[in-house]
Amino acid sequence: MELIALGDRDHADMVRAVTYGRQSHKSETDSQASPQMQREKGVAYINSQDNWRHVGHYEDVGLSGYDPNVYRPDFERMLEDARQRKFDVVVIYMLSRLTRQGAAEALKIQEELARYGVAIVSTQEPFINTSDDNPFGVAFFALIAGLAHQESKNKSKFIRDAFAELKARGSHSSGPVPYGFQAESVQVDGVTIRVLSPGATSDAEIGPDSTPADNVMHIIEEAEKGTKENAIAYALTEKKAKTPLGSLDEEAAKGRREAAMKRRKRGPSDEADYEWSSTVIRRILRDPRLAGFAIGPVDPKTKRREILRDENGQPVRPHQGFISPKRWYDLQALLDGRKRERNMDKAGTLTFLGSWGVLRCGMCDSGMTVSNTDQSYVCNLRRSVGDVGKHVVRVKQQHADAIVAGRLWAKVASLDPEDDDDVAILAAAAERFAVQGTDPEAAAELAEQEAQLLHVQQSMRELYQDRKDGLYEGATGRQAFKETILKYQQHETRCLARIDELKAAATVATRLPIDEWFADSEDGDPFAPGGLWERWDVPDRRAFLALFVDSVAVGPATTKQGTAFDRANGRIEIEWAKRSEPDEDNDSVTA
Repeated sequence: MELIALGDRDHADMVRAVTYGRQSHKSETDSQASPQMQREKGVAYINSQDNWRHVGHYEDVGLSGYDPNVYRPDFERMLEDARQRKFDVVVIYMLSRLTRQGAAEALKIQEELARYGVAIVSTQEPFINTSDDNPFGVAFFALIAGLAHQESKNKSKFIRDAFAELKARGSHSSGPVPYGFQAESVQVDGVTIRVLSPGATSDAEIGPDSTPADNVMHIIEEAEKGTKENAIAYALTEKKAKTPLGSLDEEAAKGRREAAMKRRKRGPSDEADYEWSSTVIRRILRDPRLAGFAIGPVDPKTKRREILRDENGQPVRPHQGFISPKRWYDLQALLDGRKRERNMDKAGTLTFLGSWGVLRCGMCDSGMTVSNTDQSYVCNLRRSVGDVGKHVVRVKQQHADAIVAGRLWAKVASLDPEDDDDVAILAAAAERFAVQGTDPEAAAELAEQEAQLLHVQQSMRELYQDRKDGLYEGATGRQAFKETILKYQQHETRCLARIDELKAAATVATRLPIDEWFADSEDGDPFAPGGLWERWDVPDRRAFLALFVDSVAVGPATTKQGTAFDRANGRIEIEWAKRSEPDEDNDSVTA
């Protein structure tokens, strides 16, 4: 590396000096790392030198000096101006501002500048001076460049370790804040993490004036009603509700668009401010952060964000969600098609048996819905599915309601504590009644644990299927499968144990009030005018039925003999309550 003779040139009476500054992150503070301070120190140094004049400044903010793939526009402009001999010396704050890529890269830059007669001077490292004023500049320059590179390596490892710690705690440590949320930093066990919570809401109708948080809750509620994603997207577009992209400021939106364009090869995007798509709706509904969970890696098969779990498989939940975990799990089951029941019929009516999962078709086991045209429960399978041919199974609503209610009360009245089958029904009913009457906090925990159990068991089934499909080949794949399934199994075991604890605690403190139910009505007849059954509304009747009955099946009509009521009575079968058993479908963990 040669030394630059600043005095041996045509304009020997003046040294033209420029300053260069760089900072990896935008931060206009009074620290010595800030671009403003770098520039001020450089200009002050130039002014302190005889016959030096400041003729320009170059600055790259928010750009790494360590990553060789990062393009620094002002750095490149400075090199181009050096080639055109517009200045004689570059004044930097520290060599690390010029590059952090090591001695070889630093020497390469110095040699490029020296080729055009440009020297390098550091204000904070006086031994870095490649002019002829400092004969030891070559050795010091290479030494400091190497140290800057090593510092960056150590700093990168520290950052990686810090991010790993934050990730383990579920911190929203990087990336844009999810649509509808806001982020704040909090201290947890001495570590600062970023937690999310729902953003501001308003009283505005869904539209241009509604907030992102308003829109998120609208999307959730519509999905829970059974509205499809494309219908939700269409309605939001019609109402001109701002999309996730449309809610960003101009600079953030530009960055999001550029990132999206790199990911997409073709197809529609959500670039427009008001143009919603079903993909965006689905992405919002599938996000575990809606329930406060931290997110883990993307599942390579489903392309969904998984719930982050700790070393014991327990979900990490640092954030405040829009909805409860139980509600989110139910929503996922609904989106997956596993939760077929709905509280109300399509027409918005609430009936005793229809559209909540208890009334099943005896031919295909589908849930039966309500036909308001003839006041009947119906299953209409319009095409063959597997071995089940297309069919229509229909029963009059008033007949089915009366038959099921009559058999229900008759069964309750005749339950024999000496009969093993009746004892099993009583045990299941007592457990369910205890759960219905437990305190709200325990009931909420039980509901969440049961929903978590269903979710993790479904995840286990999918994982086993993935292995059968060959997605976990080789030693690395087998190890990944074992680690994942072990976490799931540990979580399943904890859920089952906690569910048993909660049910046992509730059952011990509760008994079935069968005598009171019958004594509440005149002559012990719950169907008497003004009796208990008449006073109960539909939710009460459903809750009572759910204590003793798991499902009601309606078979096809096989005869025209007898009255319509008698024919319906012969087609209805009731499956009485059984206590739930653990899911035994899962294989053991094997390599």
